[in-house]
Amino acid sequence: MALHARSLVASLLVASVAVAVAATPAVAQPDDLAQKKAAAEAAFRRGKELINTDAPAACDAFKQSMTLDPQYGTQYNLALCYEKIGRLASAWGELTELAAKDSNATRKADADTRARAIEPRLVRLLIVIKERHPSMKIMRDDSDVTAFMGVATPVDPGMSKLTATAPGYKPWSFDVTIAGEGTTITVDVPPLEKAPDPPPGGGNDVFQTPLPEGPPADPGKGRRKLGVVLGGVGVVGLGAGVVFGLSASSAFARADEECGGDVGDCRGDASSAADDIDSANSSALLSNIGFGVGAAALVGGAVLYLTAPKAAEKAMVSPTIGDDGTAGFVVSGRF
Repeated sequence: MALHARSLVASLLVASVAVAVAATPAVAQPDDLAQKKAAAEAAFRRGKELINTDAPAACDAFKQSMTLDPQYGTQYNLALCYEKIGRLASAWGELTELAAKDSNATRKADADTRARAIEPRLVRLLIVIKERHPSMKIMRDDSDVTAFMGVATPVDPGMSKLTATAPGYKPWSFDVTIAGEGTTITVDVPPLEKAPDPPPGGGNDVFQTPLPEGPPADPGKGRRKLGVVLGGVGVVGLGAGVVFGLSASSAFARADEECGGDVGDCRGDASSAADDIDSANSSALLSNIGFGVGAAALVGGAVLYLTAPKAAEKAMVSPTIGDDGTAGFVVSGRF
């Protein structure tokens, strides 16, 4: 009975182990991981091939290999490549990390030795803030270096653009040349200028300032046009004066004929003669007005045209008739 019980327990344990083993998934290496490792190896070998002929391209190849499959050996070669092309800060950073983490004792010791040799040659950038504002950000090219403010930080040589920004302030920028082994380059960021207040309406309104009106292209053009118009009126007026004058002369001639040659002692058709005399007087008045207006307009137009000023001006022309029947134009304005 006891033997049977022990056999049953043993069978159950074996079955439990079998089920557990069957339920445990097999650990398989994904295809993409294998492909990354293969690509990293190819990039590493390319870097080794180029190191003596095209060092910058070799550094790019080693960096690509590190991105695909980080390895201490690749990092070591990348550090040596950086040193070869003069990127001492990058080389020093890689070697310092290897000196602390590399599992290969020989390579680790060599990395430490090389890092110590490079350190005195480093060029450092010290960013000094004169007045720090809340949420202030300092950018070096495309990198945020706000955390490095006040710290002499090793940087690779070359040209860099520093930019300082803060909400409510105008941005500040400065181009700095980083060069000179073993030197520290200090850049003082001045206090930022306050930005102008946004326009009413949250900055969504568009405000346009009217441009001042410039001088006209031809300041005397309007006055000359007016002179031409008045000259035309003068010609028409003179023409009307001639027409009405001829009409008056003809009417007087008819009246004289109807009265027998003497309108003062009319012995003919006095009624018809009186009508012709009235017509003659009316035509004579209109003739005088036409001649007066025409002459005045012609003279005024000539004056306006010939004395057109250099500055824009306004003129007003008003017709006038005197008590004695004379007519003309009055030109007024600023000249």
